[in-house]
Amino acid sequence: MARPRLLAELNDGSGPVRRAVITAPAGFGKSTLLAQHARSFPGGTAWLGLNPAHADPDEFTADLHRALMPFTAAPDPAEPPDRLWNRLRALTGATLLVLDDVHYLDETAAERVLDRLLCELPEQCSLAVATRRLPGVNLARHELTDLRFIDADQLRFRSWEIDLLLRENYQEPLPAGDIAVLERRLGGWAAGLHLFHLSTKGRPLTERRSAVAALTGRASLAHAYMSRIVLAELPAPLLSFVTRISVFDVATADRCDRLLGIDDAAAHLAELHRRQVFVTTPDGGHTYRFHEAMRSHLAAVLADRHGGAAARRLHAAAAEIVKTEGALVEAARSFARAEDWPAVRELLDLLGPQITGDDFDAWRDLLPSWLVADDPWMVLAEGRNRLGRGRIAEAVECFERSQALSPDEAGRAHGRHAASAARVWLPGPARPGGDWRTWLRAATQAHPALVAAAAEDRMPEPHGRMVALLAHLLAGNLPAAGTLLRDSTPGDAGPAAVIAPLGDAVLALLESQGDRGLRELSRAIAAAEAERLPWLARAARAAIALNGTQDAAKTALRVAEECERDGDLWGALLAAGCSWLARLGSGDPDLSTLADLADGFRALDAAVPAAWAQAMYAVAAAHAGMPGVETEIERAADLVRRCGVGGAQPLVYVAAAVAAGHPPNLVARARQAAGHCGYPVHLVDSWLGEPAPALRPSAPETLSVTCFGGFRLERDGAEVDLSAVKPKVRMLMRLLAVNAGRPVHREAIIDALWPQATPRAATHGLHVAMCSLRKLIEPDAERGVFRFLTREGDAYRLALPADGYCDVVAVREAARLARSAPDDDTAAAILRRASDAYRGDLLPEDGAAEWVVGERERLRLAASSAAADLARLELRRGDVGEALAAAGRSVGVHRFNDAAWRLLIEAHERHGDRAAAADALARYREVLAELGVHPT
Repeated sequence: MARPRLLAELNDGSGPVRRAVITAPAGFGKSTLLAQHARSFPGGTAWLGLNPAHADPDEFTADLHRALMPFTAAPDPAEPPDRLWNRLRALTGATLLVLDDVHYLDETAAERVLDRLLCELPEQCSLAVATRRLPGVNLARHELTDLRFIDADQLRFRSWEIDLLLRENYQEPLPAGDIAVLERRLGGWAAGLHLFHLSTKGRPLTERRSAVAALTGRASLAHAYMSRIVLAELPAPLLSFVTRISVFDVATADRCDRLLGIDDAAAHLAELHRRQVFVTTPDGGHTYRFHEAMRSHLAAVLADRHGGAAARRLHAAAAEIVKTEGALVEAARSFARAEDWPAVRELLDLLGPQITGDDFDAWRDLLPSWLVADDPWMVLAEGRNRLGRGRIAEAVECFERSQALSPDEAGRAHGRHAASAARVWLPGPARPGGDWRTWLRAATQAHPALVAAAAEDRMPEPHGRMVALLAHLLAGNLPAAGTLLRDSTPGDAGPAAVIAPLGDAVLALLESQGDRGLRELSRAIAAAEAERLPWLARAARAAIALNGTQDAAKTALRVAEECERDGDLWGALLAAGCSWLARLGSGDPDLSTLADLADGFRALDAAVPAAWAQAMYAVAAAHAGMPGVETEIERAADLVRRCGVGGAQPLVYVAAAVAAGHPPNLVARARQAAGHCGYPVHLVDSWLGEPAPALRPSAPETLSVTCFGGFRLERDGAEVDLSAVKPKVRMLMRLLAVNAGRPVHREAIIDALWPQATPRAATHGLHVAMCSLRKLIEPDAERGVFRFLTREGDAYRLALPADGYCDVVAVREAARLARSAPDDDTAAAILRRASDAYRGDLLPEDGAAEWVVGERERLRLAASSAAADLARLELRRGDVGEALAAAGRSVGVHRFNDAAWRLLIEAHERHGDRAAAADALARYREVLAELGVHPT
């Protein structure tokens, strides 16, 4: 998977960095990142993968020489390797030298060659190395000031990257909650994610979700990887040491000595860090932490080798040690692992509000559900967790429940304060005053520039500067925002630590400084994750749309969908707004989404972003040539003026210029107004766009629909891009696709997609969604005449043309068509097409939605039955090989298909493979045992 945020780290404004060191334990994707960097490098690439033989400096020098030879002037294969340094100076153009697995040079004579290479690297050469541990050379010398480091924390997959990996690369998406658990338990470890995919590949969504919930250090593939790749080279005493000290959240030499009754723990810890056994030390060797995947693995090893009771005793001993040091949070966690619940409750009462700022998800993994539900501090922590995810109403409910559970006034006061701070973001008026949230909320309602000025004067730092910066961005005053950023100082905490890099990224992206913008966005996202503010991390991810590309706009749309799934209303609207800014001049016909955007902000009593959305709606309406667009422009101008949003005024002028046909005087006025706000010229030009063409392409002739393993719609052989329409519109398309060729009653659609809406609102939503869908699929259809999306009374139908295709129809109709086939060859072809059509779960992107779950199971059984029918037919025709393949496919799709197991066993016996038949029989009996059936 492409890692743009990491590739941005390997580039700066003038091109690739000269020297880069990527250091992380095994399986973190170092080599993959090097390969992506090499593909994006503008010149030639010389790649050398190291091995133990390169510990010999002569061998290392010779291979370096050979790798560089093709990129130098007058290459001479007979030239001796010791002329390497002359050869480096003879490079004819920009060259990237990649050295992979540099840890093989650790503490060898060949490190001197690497040291010289780093220091004497010629101007035309860039060097990128990957290693499991830092080279034993002095990397702090003044010659190496341009050295760029990427470590394990930067390489780890964030939750949104895991979502992309599963959705786009593996094509087996998971719900957001499961992704969060996967990220937490694997720590973003690339190899762990891949091994999880391999162990669950092709399984139904329900089984993959169960695998996430059951994920521990005993996961077979990850367990084998850790044992074979990471820990296999450790001497037995060191392996025993690391297994037992894994009971600490934070290991120190003193703690380990006291736990194990030894006096040499410092040397063991240093050796573990040197070997990069998934151990980090943030303070130069005083404290050590395990990567979560390694901790989970070692916990399983500890329990397996010493027994569960002994492991719990060791956790309890660790808890007592850290408790005597006053590390009560760590002590509570260790007591939880020891399952000493009275001790946990005692510490939670002592910790009080301190626990609410900790990682609630980690606590939820450790504590039983009854304790989480009954403890007031845990309930308060859950509220903060939901607030951090943007689920404001739910957070308020948790804060109110924590007040009811608190036995004393101090605890109730914490709940009241948290609830009061969260309610600021619910609908209702706000006035500047109190803490920074109230000021910022006021900036979303009216005159943000005035709020910015007052916040700078009256609020303490850093919150005054943070509110002023955000208010200036809301006002569209980029010069003022830039001034604040230049005057900002590092070292802020909380949201203020995120806002500065986010503001820098916004300005850089608007000014087409893509690499710098990506780096600043990465900083902002990392800071938001460190502060446990997922809503702010999502806002930073959506800001990528401001670079103006369509891919970035799609990224923002995905963020909006993610926010919507997670109940983050503010985040969904802000991300959608960022996406629209990137495609205002694209002529997108789906005006309803922009209208909904403005309505959504109004529903939150956020008139300022609503004014922006209304102004964008006017621009889009002008581009679409909507009748009465002048009224929309006047409405936007009035709202912009009343809310004091000067930065949206250029959009009003753009809309007027587009609606009038781009007259020079109106275009000049729009550009002049944009210049006053500090908007770059290219952004205004993208808003102005080009006049829409008078003619549209002819209507499509055919349609192809895929629902198994992920939804895909093709028109005339080209994929239809559904990302530009709202999630409900896409869901409507999928609902009709599952029922392709069959009418779906209006009430059934409303029950599935708008179950909570009033009848009037639901009917309106259906009409708007169907209109958007028809515009996308049949843009040239005459009014009321549609070929693919037809209406029949109160029902709608996806009508496939004669040469159209839908994989669901192929599976659903297979048995009937095969029975009526004129001969076995025709029947076999029908069944084979149905079996091949089933490529995974039906619509995995819809998760456990009620309208799809039952159909998913029915079609899985239908696909399995089609494959079993094919196996039976092939056995009858005497083609045992085809029968084996079909029967195996059948049990793979639905493992409880009794007939398929019997056919598989029979096919193996007919093939003469008694061992395979016995194995299939044993697996069949296991399935029967699961069902409580005794085989006859």
